[in-house]
Amino acid sequence: MYEKQYPHEGAILPGQMEEKSNYGPLAEKILQQAIFQFQKQKLMEKIDEALMTRNKPLFLELSAQYNELLKKHGA
Repeated sequence: MYEKQYPHEGAILPGQMEEKSNYGPLAEKILQQAIFQFQKQKLMEKIDEALMTRNKPLFLELSAQYNELLKKHGA
């Protein structure tokens, strides 16, 4: 019954694809920033844990990863 009331719902109409594609770069940038923040937070937590357990080799490894992440994202 629903399909009969709205037969064209979800259909792509001419001109819609152009409108949606304008959001692509912005959405990608937002996702990249979210992933960066997540990875940064997780590394910070692991670094804190390595400090608390006095695990110097792990601390140095994680710190290098953290610095590389910051360099990669221009932070």
